[in-house]
Amino acid sequence: MADDVVREPVLIFDGDCALCTDWVAWAKRHPGAARSAGGWEAVAYQFADLNSLDDRVGGGGAVTASRVQHGPLWLTPSGDLFGGVQAAARLLMRSGSGWSYAGGLLALPPVGLLVRSLALPVMRRWHPTRTGGAP
Repeated sequence: MADDVVREPVLIFDGDCALCTDWVAWAKRHPGAARSAGGWEAVAYQFADLNSLDDRVGGGGAVTASRVQHGPLWLTPSGDLFGGVQAAARLLMRSGSGWSYAGGLLALPPVGLLVRSLALPVMRRWHPTRTGGAP
């Protein structure tokens, strides 16, 4: 993705992580995603122009390979950036049907914090060296 203009939201994920890759594949197959109010694009950070995407959100190193390795990023056309659980919430809200409601709940700070704390052991299992878990 070398285009400087972001027309749809972009989900930037770790293409080396099987969990991330499977999650993105599920989201692409989900019927609601195709019928949502608008499209979205997913790109593995290994194939993304991270400098261009970082410039889109104002620079300053907000979009980096290291950050994506700790969770997905959701970049909106207006330059808003959401990471981790909030990125997942935005994708679900964009997917339509009941998933939109699940995404809305996930976007609430107490729910997002709970999910993040429950998901951390899973992430440590998938990326032990990136999340501080045992190898």
